[in-house]
Order: sequence, then C-alpha cells, then structure tokens
Amino acid sequence: MAMQHPSTLGIALLILVAVTTAVGPSAANGNQRFKSIYQTLNTILSQASAKDVMESYQRQTNTISLDRADLDEPHLLSVSVPAGATLQGYIEIDGHTRVPLSHTPEVLDIGPYLGEAITRVTITGSYSPASAAVAIAFNGPNTVVQQQAAGTGRINYQLNLVVQ
Repeated sequence: MAMQHPSTLGIALLILVAVTTAVGPSAANGNQRFKSIYQTLNTILSQASAKDVMESYQRQTNTISLDRADLDEPHLLSVSVPAGATLQGYIEIDGHTRVPLSHTPEVLDIGPYLGEAITRVTITGSYSPASAAVAIAFNGPNTVVQQQAAGTGRINYQLNLVVQ
C-alpha cells in the first residue's frame, strides 16, 4: 500500500511525544487517554509499511555554492551503479530538462544549465538489486561531492547549486 501522506510518520511521532509528555507516570486518569491515543497512533502507523516510510524519507539533498567566475568550467555530475546492477530513471534540471538514466556511468555537464540563482538537479529512479548502491558524484572547479544511496531500490536525490 503506498503512503498517501509522507508526513504521516512525522505526525504520528509528534502525537507520541505529546502524549508521553502529557501523561506522566503518576497520572492514573491519563492512562485511559494514553490508551486511546496509542490506538489512534497504532492505526496511523499500521497503514504504512516500513518500506513506504523509508521511501518517503529517503530523499537526500546537498546544497553547493559555486563561484560565478567558474561557470565557464565543466561541472560534471556522474551517476553510476556497480557492475551487474541496473538503474532506470532520469536526471531533471530545474523541473523541465530531463536526461534519462539508461546506462551507467551517466556523466552530464551541468555547466550549461547553471544560471544566476539556484539550479536544482534531481535524480529519481529505481535500481536493482536493492542491495546495490547508487554512487553520485559532482565535480566542479574546487568542488567535489560524493553521495551514495542504497538499501531501498529507489533513488531520490536533489542537488541545489547556488551561484554566488
């Protein structure tokens, strides 16, 4: 079952913290109220599997500041999986340019897409086996960032490039 609201876990945890704070060990009257809220919390959490929760909160984000003077240089984004693993998905730049991830390593020069403000690069897709790891690397002038995602079979990564 897919989660309808990614914030369900967050709301449930807030309820648990509020109830735990409100119902102290000496509050006999609060025990009945705690049981009622606990049952509601249990119902909310039972609607989401652990996999749904992990996929909802799996987004990894990095923000990098880039020097305006270096915009003419290559800014390479690389996405790869180990030999024997497969990756399907796309790289999206500012919500409109899509580059399919059909082979790895996929190397894309982000330089031509960089503007005067923030450029958002999103990598979305699936990989198998889920035990494999997706390696993401960004190499620009004086900047190297490496990130890895593994364990769910899904990649949801956002790179915010801020030109200063």
